[in-house]
Parts: sequence; structure tokens; C-alpha cells
Amino acid sequence: MSDAVLAAMPHLIKDDSITLEFALAPKTDAPVYRHPETSPLSVEGSGHFVRTQDGALLRVSEWSAHRSSDEGRTWQRVSLFSEQGAFKVQPTHSLAVTRSGTVVLAFLNTAQAHFRWLKSKNRPTRNTRLPLCVMRSEDHGRTWSEPQTIQTGYCGASFSLVQTASGRLVLSAQNLDYTAGRHYSLSYVSDDDGHSWQASNWIDLGGQGHHDGVYEGCLLPLKDGRLWYCLRTNHDWFYNAYSEDEGLTWTHMEPGMTASSSPAYLLRLQSGRILMLYNPLRPSSGESAARISGQFSQRTASWYRAELVARLSDDDAQSWTDPVTLAYCQGAWLAYPRAFEQRPGHIWIDTMQSGLKLTMDEAMLLQN
Repeated sequence: MSDAVLAAMPHLIKDDSITLEFALAPKTDAPVYRHPETSPLSVEGSGHFVRTQDGALLRVSEWSAHRSSDEGRTWQRVSLFSEQGAFKVQPTHSLAVTRSGTVVLAFLNTAQAHFRWLKSKNRPTRNTRLPLCVMRSEDHGRTWSEPQTIQTGYCGASFSLVQTASGRLVLSAQNLDYTAGRHYSLSYVSDDDGHSWQASNWIDLGGQGHHDGVYEGCLLPLKDGRLWYCLRTNHDWFYNAYSEDEGLTWTHMEPGMTASSSPAYLLRLQSGRILMLYNPLRPSSGESAARISGQFSQRTASWYRAELVARLSDDDAQSWTDPVTLAYCQGAWLAYPRAFEQRPGHIWIDTMQSGLKLTMDEAMLLQN
């Protein structure tokens, strides 16, 4: 990709203070360019940040929970697990504080992960696995219940956990169809503050390949009572699924916004607007992006992740502001974004892949 992207967006500024991480993404020596109205986020750690009901910030890492009473300047670490070696939290986890004050953590247990794809059959082995587990804390993250495995099989990512108007918890999930060789999506619901969970129906879009199907979705309750599930596909667009019974059944599905094959992140801001973060289908310069198929996907799919863009909706996802590129790095994967509204209108953003960390104000997106 040429720097036609920079030519198309000359307002982006080069920021040599931003250092990316490549443990979960391809390495690039290209510099990071960011929108001039963003700033680097200097808070230690990454992942989902939440605010507990005692006012502390909370995040988790592989084996620990971290609490901060000074807005992220310092952190106090506590162990998540009593049994060492049996559990390990994957970076794409979910963390939420319920109205009762309970903290619920849902995570993929990478201590039990195994993945093998049979090239001759283009499908996984039966022992391919990545279990989905849930834990609870009733003291603002200081101590935790023992993990509960709510799904066996292989869940590639689960990073969205919401509470509906009735108090029901709804968790995003996916699993492998071992015979068809693709991913399908579903959700899990809890009506007892995370003690027990029930699975929804499957959402299946066909396809075959180790990155094919419909998966890595983000949930958001809408003001009309429906629940929106924005799902990753290889079709050049997100797949929108809707539930009218708070996540137990998904009955209406349709193509959504154009995007590359990577997940979106949705956040209801305190203003009532919806923030959406994602990777666009192609560069802002209009150039085409590299596409992948074969055992990856039955159809060719865009794998463009060099730009992270943001949009706002003030009519519950009926319309959106124009996309604004928050950051660009040639050859990088600025993907799997997460957002936390640290104070009204002020948002912390980070990406699981490449470890980009920025802050921005909601007002910035309203000016474009």
C-alpha cells in the first residue's frame, strides 16, 4: 500500500511516541499517524476498562485483576485463579459491572486452547478447542468466584457483555461447526446476575474456512427494546442481527455497514449516542486492499487493518456521521478495538492487535 493514504488525509500527524506491540500482529517498522484531535493514552495496561460501583477502575490480564483508585495512574493486582496453570485469560475478554454492583468477567481459557485445521478436508479436528468461561466478583474486583465453563468447543473471540432493561445479561459468543468447517455465532443469557447461562439459537451465514462464517460480534441494546448484534463476516460488510426477546432468539438479520474482515466495537455513550470503531473495507485513498481466500475463506475477503476509524449515531444506528480515521500505520493491524468512556464525552481507545492506545473526545466526531 502506497502512502496515497497519507496524501488523502494530510491532516494526520506522525507520532513517534506511539510504540506498537506485535505479539498478536505482524511486525511493521512504519510510523504511526494519528488524528490531531486524539492523544496517546499513557495508562498502564490494556483491555476492557470498567468502573466499579465503589469508583475504582478495573481491568484484567492473563491471570490477574487490576484495580486503580487514581484513574489509572497506579494499579493494585489481585490473583484471579486459585488453581495455577488451569486457566489463562485471552486478551479478547468481556468485563461488565451489573446494576447490582457485581463484576462479571467472561473469557476464553487459553490454558486449554488447541487449534488444528485439516488442509485436506478444510475443517478442524474434533479436539480443536477454546472454552468460554465466566467468573464473578461481588466486592468490586477484589476477590473472584471459581471459573465456570459455559461453552466447550472453539470460541475464537468473545468481547461483548451487556445488560438489558430487564436486568438480563447477554454475552456474545461463537463456536465452530466442525462438520461444515466454519464459525457460527450465538449469545448466552443470564437472568441471575451471571450465576447460570442459557444459549440462544445459532446465527449461520454459510461458508467454509478457518476464518469463514459469521463471528466476533458486538452487542448493543437499542432504545426500542431490541438487542443489536453487529457481526464480522467475509462479505465486505457487517451482519446485523436483532433480538426482540433480549438475546434468547435472533430472528431478523440483514447486511450492515461495509467493513473489512475484522470486528467492530459498539459503545453507548453517556450522551445517548452510539460510538462505533472498526477497520474500513479499503484505504481512505480509494485504493483496493489485499484480499485472502483459500482455506481462510470460501470467498475472497478484505484484510485491511491499517486504519482504525470511528463514527457516531444519534438516532440509534439509523444513520451515522462520516467515518473519521483515528490512526493509520502502513502494514499494521490496528484491529479488535475497545472503548471506555472515562468521563462524559472523553473516551479511551485501545486495540488488542498492535496495542494502539489513544484518547479522544466525542465532540471531535461531531465536527466532521
